[in-house]
Amino acid sequence: MRRFLHIIIYIIGLLCAVQPSVAKTEGGGFVVVLDAGHGGKDPGTLGSVSSHREKDIAFGITMEVGRLLKKNHPEIKLVYTRSTDVFVELGRRAEIANKAKADLFVSIHVNSLPKEAKHYAYGVQSYTLSLKSIGTNLEVEKRENSVIALEGEAAKKYNYNASAESDIMFELMQDHDMKESVAFAKMAQKEMVHTAGRKDMGVRQANLAVLRKTYMPSVLLEVGFISTPDEERFLLSKDGQNLMAKSIYNAIANYASQRTGKDAKLEKPTPAPTTQDEVETRAEDKSHTTNISNSKTSTISEKTTEKKKVYKVQVLSGSVKLNSNDKQFKGLKCEMHQQGGNRYTYTYGNASTLDEAKQLRKSILNKFPDAFIVTFEE
Repeated sequence: MRRFLHIIIYIIGLLCAVQPSVAKTEGGGFVVVLDAGHGGKDPGTLGSVSSHREKDIAFGITMEVGRLLKKNHPEIKLVYTRSTDVFVELGRRAEIANKAKADLFVSIHVNSLPKEAKHYAYGVQSYTLSLKSIGTNLEVEKRENSVIALEGEAAKKYNYNASAESDIMFELMQDHDMKESVAFAKMAQKEMVHTAGRKDMGVRQANLAVLRKTYMPSVLLEVGFISTPDEERFLLSKDGQNLMAKSIYNAIANYASQRTGKDAKLEKPTPAPTTQDEVETRAEDKSHTTNISNSKTSTISEKTTEKKKVYKVQVLSGSVKLNSNDKQFKGLKCEMHQQGGNRYTYTYGNASTLDEAKQLRKSILNKFPDAFIVTFEE
């Protein structure tokens, strides 16, 4: 055993001497590798119709992140694992990052629940590497690693039955990168939640092949659920993709700034609507009001009507009619409003003034970050 440990220490010493994550490009430039998930013969997860594909959404967001980096931080060296709709093996993606001696690897994906799921899920997640499978994240592992089945003979290079000794060596080699991965994941999660206004599903760990073979801080971002109608529409829209891209860009710019000492040039977008019917911004001090009558929603000005108004806070909307005790309401007593056909919105509380409504909205932001104010005329 002691002989084995000596061998481990010796190997680590050799690897540290050439480890790509600590190497820099000429001039000390910061290197970012952007990885658009899936591609080519691998569409990723699918939405309500087969033409709504994860690979296209991930590609759109990735390219916009790259455009913002080039515009605001041309000193950052940018590398793509794919810049067209092609299939790239997971191992090859890691190889590209390692060869580029990247300082950060960001893989962009779209989440999904199985078709047989009886409920919808909302929100964003940021994943870092775990050497062991974690029960609560097995579905993500299975889905994101399932592409290995498309790689044929190349799939033999993935080994998930490593010995305890090799796990120890891997942990020693990757300890610093894992800590840095978590640091960036927290930045990305914060930006996607606060800048883009998405629901926070947390920073998690999973045994993901695309992260396992990289030798630098590496994070996989799940930018929303294509299996949830509202989030599917948001992620398919240009505004939605641009908003997610700005959030991810901000996280990268902040991370690079902390590591290089150079100022970060941040984007400050106004959150886009998550559905076609939601026309308010979510900025706390810039809440718009809407008029709901005859099952239709239209924007109005508070000062141009003399009718009595009641303010409510909208928390959910969708094509599914929910029971009053549904878990999605998170213990709140909510009202249902049908807006023609099978379109439903759900509101919380009543307020006679806009200021009261703002306070009402603020009181539930921990449960519903996307909540916004609507008005009803009496």
